[in-house]
Amino acid sequence: MSMDSHIRGSSRVVCLLGNPVAHSISPQIHNHAFRILGLPYVYIPVAVKPSALSSVLFTLRGCGFAGANVTIPYKTRVVNYCDSLSDLSKITGTVNTLYFDEGRLCGTTTDHEGFKRALHSMGCELKNKQVVILGNGGTARTLSLALAMEKEVTSLTIVGRNKTRILSLASEVTEKTGFSAGACSLEESELDDVMQQCTLLVNCTCVGMHPDVNSSPIPEKYLHKDMVVFDAIYNPLKTKLLQDAQAIGCAVQNGLRMLLFQGLASFKLWTGKDVPEEIFDISELQRLLLK
Repeated sequence: MSMDSHIRGSSRVVCLLGNPVAHSISPQIHNHAFRILGLPYVYIPVAVKPSALSSVLFTLRGCGFAGANVTIPYKTRVVNYCDSLSDLSKITGTVNTLYFDEGRLCGTTTDHEGFKRALHSMGCELKNKQVVILGNGGTARTLSLALAMEKEVTSLTIVGRNKTRILSLASEVTEKTGFSAGACSLEESELDDVMQQCTLLVNCTCVGMHPDVNSSPIPEKYLHKDMVVFDAIYNPLKTKLLQDAQAIGCAVQNGLRMLLFQGLASFKLWTGKDVPEEIFDISELQRLLLK
């Protein structure tokens, strides 16, 4: 009889906390890495009812978990259970990774690290970029605050349909970081100038996500070949925005590598180990996502 020897009585547990979690490929990503690197860990999904979040977080402490990823709808709520927060999480008020340091439950967000590494993988660096972020939701907020904190980019403008919301986010970014962020609605005439100067366009909206695959968050006329276009969406793998951008010669990237790399940043916090990117087959991750 062949028995699975990867999970043992001494294995440490890491989990994904959220609701729902059945769609996530994080268990496949992390358990593959644990197995290839020969590490005594196992990663499991945990669908948490809102009334049970407190109990689950105390279970992490009491049962010797190595840590957790946190997804919708708990990225904000878990902040109150952490003993310490990273500088970025203090500003964003969100956490996507929990880990323990000498018994203390620590919280941080690795989304920005995943974003930067995804850009680096296509030969794009943030220094001196003139960035336009589309959207005002959680991902847009985290990336905007992180970019403004680091102050590597030359300019940062938040663009969206709702002028009140994008102005609010731009004001928050400026107030919290001291980096002056701009705001421009899709209906304003100033958008022409903003987009002409843009060298990195980042879509953080859900426009173009399956099943709305024929929509784009911004008209094609605003794209030009001198900008890099990054879409945080990974289903479909090539959104209409990316198709339009690629057709005129832009370098493009979807959100799959950001998903992978933010996970690997969490992995290092739990295990202390770097994961070689080469152990992952991007085409296999694509197939998992599209099942």
